[in-house]
Amino acid sequence: MFHCEYGKLNYAFHRNCDVDGTLVLLHGLGASHAQFSSLISATKSTASVLAIDMPGHGENIMVDSDQVSFDSFCHLILCLCDDVGITSAVFAGISMGSALALACAAHQADLVRQLVVVRPSWLVSAAPDHLSLIDRCGQWLSEGSVAAALTQLEADPAYGAMRDDVPLAAASVRGLFERDHAKAHAPVLSRMFHSSPFKSLADLRSINVPATVVGTHVDSLHPMAVANAVTNALPNAELQILPPRYLQPENHQAALNDLILKKLGVAA
Repeated sequence: MFHCEYGKLNYAFHRNCDVDGTLVLLHGLGASHAQFSSLISATKSTASVLAIDMPGHGENIMVDSDQVSFDSFCHLILCLCDDVGITSAVFAGISMGSALALACAAHQADLVRQLVVVRPSWLVSAAPDHLSLIDRCGQWLSEGSVAAALTQLEADPAYGAMRDDVPLAAASVRGLFERDHAKAHAPVLSRMFHSSPFKSLADLRSINVPATVVGTHVDSLHPMAVANAVTNALPNAELQILPPRYLQPENHQAALNDLILKKLGVAA
């Protein structure tokens, strides 16, 4: 696997010439392609894998926040796929990445062979209420020091309720403050919160690519209501409910890896 930079994208591409399957992995907001590390390890000998860090994520320092939107990110992904020679692939994305995978299918259906839409958080509209805490995190980190932002997080009633109810979900939010380049990456949190992946439900309904939508319970950042709505909007989709990410993380990851491998035609 080699690492390089394409425009504003850092990515890792493992090309396996001995197999036909190709997998494009798109991470969630505030994460990086490390979110798929166990899956990448499992596919090294069975597929070609493109794992992307979007601008303002991972080690990819965001330069121009005006280019942070679903439209801009989708364009970068499609250009990168063309540049590395991907013509057909399974696209799997988590949260923000799931909306990007859907957007890629809407723009270039012949490129996307299948979709795995994991824990979606956007349907059509920008600024979904259930992600408002993430928007506030971006604002706090942009306006002050990391220490000051953490103080504001700890005082936030929604965060306090999450910490008491589902500690691992709260830990994932706190991780936004503890990651490398937390302040440099902060603007992307609010920018993407206020961006929308589609103009209308008609855009979603135009996607005929076979899709598996993955939902989990006990996840206020990725409500089952959104997973259900995405499934209902897509004409060729099925819903899979996996073990809760924030209650059974190991079981969730194992089930997700197994699901994606099956979509690639690979036995787990």
